Amino acid sequence: MKSLLLGLISALAFAPNAYAANIVYSESSQGDFSGDNLNPTKLNLSRGSNVIIGSTTGNPNLDQDFFSITIPSGYTLTEIILANYQGLDDDVTNQGFLAVQVGSLIEDGTITGNEPQLLGAATIGGEPGKQVGDNILDDLGRADSIRGFSFVGFPSGVLTQGTYTFWIQETRNGIKEYQLDFVLSQTPEPSTILGLGMVMGIGMLLNRKRLLHDR
Repeated sequence: MKSLLLGLISALAFAPNAYAANIVYSESSQGDFSGDNLNPTKLNLSRGSNVIIGSTTGNPNLDQDFFSITIPSGYTLTEIILANYQGLDDDVTNQGFLAVQVGSLIEDGTITGNEPQLLGAATIGGEPGKQVGDNILDDLGRADSIRGFSFVGFPSGVLTQGTYTFWIQETRNGIKEYQLDFVLSQTPEPSTILGLGMVMGIGMLLNRKRLLHDR
């Protein structure tokens, strides 16, 4: 069994999805995210962790943040980790609004009346499962109704190849700081899957031989 575990650890250490944290955009040093839904800030993601850091203000000077990403062929956005969230509301929920739409922009009609419908949306920062440290991408995919509005959803809970635009805001008092970690994973190549299978098979064979030898 020890040989099996060592083999798996070695294989995973060199797997395509291993990564370290990486800040790709911070408003404090790179300027505000675009407030124009038709011309969002374009972000370039790389394999693994892609942290963005921003803040917003609420009404009457509502600050809406819009940014787009492109997931290349062979990759999948597997998680969006809410790495930090500091809301400015003075109520118990103290949460913000995060949404995603297919394409390089979000149409005006979607902003004002959800027509056409958003791909997904969720309130973040307050409710269980959508707090700091949680993966909130699956919440966007579940697309629960918010204030009577419904969304398309994506049951897989992940996003595949394509361009997507994200929208974040909090209408009451705003968000002092949010940090979102977009985790981009490479789709396992057949050779990788075969390699892991071989490691497991060899480990099981060695373990079986050891058991037979000890009888």
